[in-house]
Amino acid sequence: MRRAVGEFEIRDVDLAARIGRLYTPHGPLETPALLPVIDVERQELPVSEVAEVGFRALITNAYLLLRRMGERAAELGVHGVLGFDGVVMTDSGGYQILRYGRVEVDPLEIVRFEKRIGSDIAVILDVPSGGSGDRRQAELAVEETLRRARLSLAEIDPEERVWVLPVQGGPYPDLVERSAAESAKLPGYQVYALGSPTVVLERYEYSTLVEMVFRARAVLPASKPLHLFGAGHPMVLPFVVALGVDMFDSASYILYARDDRYMTLTRTYRLEDLDYFPCSCPVCVKYEPRDLLEMAKDERTRLLAKHNLYVLRQAINEVRTAIREGRLWELLEERSRAHPSLYRAFRLFRKYIEYLERNAPRVKGGEVHGLFLYGIESTWRPEVVRHRRWLKERVPRRSDTLVLIPVDVDDKPFSTSRLARALAPRAEGDVAGYVPYLIMIPYELSETYPLSQFEAPRQPDEQVLEDLVESLAEIVRGRGYRRLVVYWSDSVEWSSYVARRLAERLRGAIAVELRRAEDYM
Repeated sequence: MRRAVGEFEIRDVDLAARIGRLYTPHGPLETPALLPVIDVERQELPVSEVAEVGFRALITNAYLLLRRMGERAAELGVHGVLGFDGVVMTDSGGYQILRYGRVEVDPLEIVRFEKRIGSDIAVILDVPSGGSGDRRQAELAVEETLRRARLSLAEIDPEERVWVLPVQGGPYPDLVERSAAESAKLPGYQVYALGSPTVVLERYEYSTLVEMVFRARAVLPASKPLHLFGAGHPMVLPFVVALGVDMFDSASYILYARDDRYMTLTRTYRLEDLDYFPCSCPVCVKYEPRDLLEMAKDERTRLLAKHNLYVLRQAINEVRTAIREGRLWELLEERSRAHPSLYRAFRLFRKYIEYLERNAPRVKGGEVHGLFLYGIESTWRPEVVRHRRWLKERVPRRSDTLVLIPVDVDDKPFSTSRLARALAPRAEGDVAGYVPYLIMIPYELSETYPLSQFEAPRQPDEQVLEDLVESLAEIVRGRGYRRLVVYWSDSVEWSSYVARRLAERLRGAIAVELRRAEDYM
């Protein structure tokens, strides 16, 4: 079945992330996708070697092609200029406005030129907001970009190529939201792009970036992809993909290489500081750091750029795999420890949990994957949030008494565990297990997902235990229980702490009885 140009087919989801296909004149682009930036005038790594790494889509600058090659670029076409038969996206010169203050080109001239050179994905000429902290400048950028978007409607040809409308306003999230809302009203644009993140990224202001992405994605149509300009380091990619970014472009691979910087998934090293390469890509298998340091500058840059591209490709494939397996949240928890700024940004995800939970699937393709639970951030993952809300809203009270038995995380499901088999049959009242993260496991539902499909530390940290105490107290009060029996066990180390703290929290509200499980077995 032939797909229309610009159609976006969503094939899998996790959180607000999607694996999709964007159909272009040169075939489908699988997302999430990173498009390496190609500068036709200065490109130490040949395009053929970029393709060799596995990239089937590139981005280059239409404005620079127009100024440097003019009619010759139109004659050859952008694919001919690059010597590349994959998907080519062209930016329009907005970055040059950000860098130099202005470009000497009419917005419609760029649109017409992109059509003439045969761009597969084309960006209209926007005005970047920048990152100077000048709100008035950002407001003007929003209004002027929207004006140009409306003006360009008479020239764009969405049936022939994919047209991209940049969303401006950064670093002001309210302006980003306004820009996105107005952009969503305009017909003809099949992709949106979040502009002006470069300064935010350079300053490691990942919390600001997360807020920008969320504000844009929340009001843009979910049926259309969102591109993020200039997001080039692999450590930030999982976080913005989780919020709904589908495409990226970056020149980081070559810019870092020119400065002798070596990428990994979580950090960047100076080449001279390395004794070994912590990587097994073809470059790192063949050479050692001292080999590259002894090379001519151009050759060293070429090889470092190629390695950096392998890392970026690994990062994208890792995110795709996490989406496919329903483990994107776990990847975020793991990667949030790579940098304090990333950790601060990840903690912001708690603000967006309703949005993420709404987008996250309940079961992926009929296949159930157990949850890996680590720290307090695990209590915010959508599956856990969904279960906790269900506990408070849907599980009925059948008795005036609630009997709580600790859950040994290594003895599941709860209903068949050693403690439950010994204590539940003689219990008088509603019986449930209590456990960090998931809070409570009703006895009769203990084999349902995810109540027996999880792995957690045997001794969670105090913050997680206090969350358990608070949540249990809220459930007990909310359901109107008059009596609470809490068993604790020597074999479940944290249970005595939780039982004691829960009794303290409910003192005077209801009758609470603490029992050592071993005395009743």
